[in-house]
Amino acid sequence: MGAKVAIIEHATIGGTCVNIGCVPSKTLIRAAEHCFHSAYPNFEGLAACPPPSDWQRVIEQKNELVAALRENTSMWQAPIPTSRSSGDAPS
Repeated sequence: MGAKVAIIEHATIGGTCVNIGCVPSKTLIRAAEHCFHSAYPNFEGLAACPPPSDWQRVIEQKNELVAALRENTSMWQAPIPTSRSSGDAPS
């Protein structure tokens, strides 16, 4: 058919969800939930676990996940020839 697609992104590819929205926030929420459930178990016979002492490592893991999603170009590829470019729309 000869169709072509161009993906133009102003900032980092992935948009809000991958870079600053859904993925990073849900990753940190899940880490906080895990910490909460470890500190406040529902079973009286289990001792509470201390919260993580290395929150910076949790942030690093979140950043690694976001970077991996940005690099996984196969999820951004259309089934037809695609080119990617960085730029802005005219104002």
